[in-house]
Amino acid sequence: MSEHVKYPFEVDGLWPIRHHIPYSVEHEGRTYAINATVFGEPSVHARIQVGREGEPVATYDDLVPGDIVEITDDQWRVAAVDYRTRIVLERMSNGSKEETDA
Repeated sequence: MSEHVKYPFEVDGLWPIRHHIPYSVEHEGRTYAINATVFGEPSVHARIQVGREGEPVATYDDLVPGDIVEITDDQWRVAAVDYRTRIVLERMSNGSKEETDA
């Protein structure tokens, strides 16, 4: 029996979301679509759009490292924004190693 993985591309608490590649996340019986766009002007920043079953749920604009977003009840910190490549999110909640070591 395999364990359900909520964020299939998350590794060691980091989730790199590639520019213009849609991601699907299952949460509480619903499917969410996550899409990131990375811009270069006036400086490097990103947008994350979250939709649920075809309807918009949240849009996070002007993201730079250090910003916080919430996706399907989980908080993430923007760790990096790489122009035309990806935005990297770092998990902030749900008993991460950082929280249990404090």
